[in-house]
Amino acid sequence: MPEMVAFNSPETVIPTTSETEQRKPLKRRTSALNTIFYYLGLQQRSDEAAKENQCLRILTLSVLFLVFVASAIGFYVMWCTNMYNNSVLENLKLIKNSTAAEWWAKPPVYPLLKVHVFNYTNTEEFLAGKEPKLRVEDLGPFVYKETAEKIDVIHNGDGTISYREHRYIQYLPDESKGKPFDQVVVPNVVFLTGVSKKRFEGTWNQIAFNMAASSSGSSAFIKKPVESFLWGYEDKLLSLAKSMFGSDIVSSSFGMLMTRNGTSAENFTIFSGESSLQELGIIKHLDGKPRLDLWHTDECDHVGGTDGSQFPPHLMDRKQPLQVFIKSLCRKFPLVYDSEVTALDGIPAWRYKIPNSVFSHPDEHLPNHCFCHLESGSCPPTGLFNITGCSMGAPIFASFPHFYTGDRQLIDTIEGVEPVQEMHETYADIHPRLAFPIDGASRFQINIQVQKAAMVSGLDKFNEGQFLPVIWLEVVPGVISDDLRAMIYHTTYSANAIQMSLRVATLAFFVLSFVMLIAKCYYGTRSSRKK
Repeated sequence: MPEMVAFNSPETVIPTTSETEQRKPLKRRTSALNTIFYYLGLQQRSDEAAKENQCLRILTLSVLFLVFVASAIGFYVMWCTNMYNNSVLENLKLIKNSTAAEWWAKPPVYPLLKVHVFNYTNTEEFLAGKEPKLRVEDLGPFVYKETAEKIDVIHNGDGTISYREHRYIQYLPDESKGKPFDQVVVPNVVFLTGVSKKRFEGTWNQIAFNMAASSSGSSAFIKKPVESFLWGYEDKLLSLAKSMFGSDIVSSSFGMLMTRNGTSAENFTIFSGESSLQELGIIKHLDGKPRLDLWHTDECDHVGGTDGSQFPPHLMDRKQPLQVFIKSLCRKFPLVYDSEVTALDGIPAWRYKIPNSVFSHPDEHLPNHCFCHLESGSCPPTGLFNITGCSMGAPIFASFPHFYTGDRQLIDTIEGVEPVQEMHETYADIHPRLAFPIDGASRFQINIQVQKAAMVSGLDKFNEGQFLPVIWLEVVPGVISDDLRAMIYHTTYSANAIQMSLRVATLAFFVLSFVMLIAKCYYGTRSSRKK
């Protein structure tokens, strides 16, 4: 009898005979690929073993179907949902003791505060009537490094966090153009505020104020070192008023940016993102209230928005405006998408800008009507925003630097004012996935309005309601720590590469499993028909 040599491949048998026996034809050797095709049903063999493997083929079909379903789910998740992106963004939630919460409380970013001071060069000639216009020169920038942190942080357990802000200011002489002891002639904000408050009071009160101003040597302009004017000096008029009225005057010191250095008086409550990532960073309460009680519509009075350091990621779709709440200006400001840019040596970002209409007169932009004075119905000209209500009653008005986007009359009133878009507009370059700024510039100007009182002297040469620019500020990101920079690079490039790899893999797996399942069904049906 001939001996049989069996190979591992199914049904592959080669008979062997002696030389005397008649040679029988050999069956063709089956390769590993043939074996795979056989079990998939893509290749048929006409022997009895085919029937024995019917159960195995059914199992193969079931496995192929399950693989196809799994690949379809993977394809759907990677191509039709934001599940991967959301898993990355989960790390942004301000969960207690998390890295995100630690960086939020002590940001690894050290912004630069650049201060420009308007130095008035012809005040004596103007007050004497020798020159019809005031003339200014833009001095600076005087650059300061801001170290900011959140203090008194309380995780409320309901998806919100309460805190206060603390800033430490450090002068950077190498970055500055000018010295802190440079003398500047600037509007006397204390005196002009006092006149504004006395203008509706009785004659005797105005006369008393005029005498106090004269005895303290106060007038419409004051000469001070830049450092003192910005961060605080002892004002003689305030000292006299404090001695006369006692507790009505909180401090006899005054500085344009005095409240910016140190701990803020306001207490913020924001959403941590734990309950919903769509609320991440949005301000819920300011001093325990959702409203400012300053403006006369809910939309304008509602706090809302974020502080500008983080936005809800779902808003990054180029269509919806972002909202930034600036407490020193007592309102939210919209940011609208402008263009795609690069920042931090090649990181893609979306540039958002404050629209030019934000300081427009209601006749030009109707939504701004809620910022007008309700009782008098008076609205400042285009380019100005009245913040008297949140400046302790001082007639302070905000604008863009050099009255950029403002009424031409504001610019023509004072010589030396030259608005330039590239230097004076506000913008933010925001990471499209992480939804926080990685570059940009916040630029605003502080102005004071001259409001005369009948019995107060020294303001005759001014036009009633004239606006005088005082300083303008520019805040830029400054130094970003290596850890934060590395995280931004990883989230941009590594995460994108992983996402693309997963997308390609799920697509290929989906197509391959689909083709194999269809082929299995087709050849299985064809084989059944032949039988």
